[in-house]
Amino acid sequence: MQLHHDPSTDPQSVTAQDRERQRIAEATAAFLAGGGQIEQVGHQMQDANPAFVINPRKTPVYAHLFVQPETEPLRAKVQPVATVALAEAEIEVEQLQDEQPAQHQVVEKARCSGLSSAQLAARLMVQAKLGASPKVAAEAVGIPEKQARQLARDFRFTFPRQR
Repeated sequence: MQLHHDPSTDPQSVTAQDRERQRIAEATAAFLAGGGQIEQVGHQMQDANPAFVINPRKTPVYAHLFVQPETEPLRAKVQPVATVALAEAEIEVEQLQDEQPAQHQVVEKARCSGLSSAQLAARLMVQAKLGASPKVAAEAVGIPEKQARQLARDFRFTFPRQR
C-alpha cells in the first residue's frame, strides 16, 4: 500500500476543513462590517428572452411521451395480400400401349421460367444433398448444366460428384 498511496496528497481532514470554513466566514463578516457589498452575478446568466428554446413535444427524443391515446376504438390494419404464386410441377400422364391400360407413366415437366435464382438454387441444393451430379441435378430442375454450375458458384454450395 505504501507503493501506491502517498499520505501527503490526502484530502484535508474534517477539522482542517472546519477551520477553513470558519476563517472564510469571519473574513466575509469583517468585509461586510467595513461597508463592503457582495455582488450577485449568478442571475446574469439567465436571459429574459432566450433565443434558443427546446420544445420537448417536437423533438424526436421526447415527442412520443406527449402522444395522446386515440379516442377511436383500435382496428386491425389491413395486411397486403401476397402476390407470390407457388410453383407447381405440371404432370402429364401418358398411357403406354404395351402395358395394361390401368398402369400409367408419370412424366414431370419442371417449370423454371417463373422461378427466381434463389428458388432454383434451393432446388439444386436439395439435389446436391441427395448426391446428384450437376448434370443430373440440372436435368431434374429443368435448367442447363451451365446455369446449374453458375448458381452453385453464386450461392456457394458444391455437388458431391462432378460429371
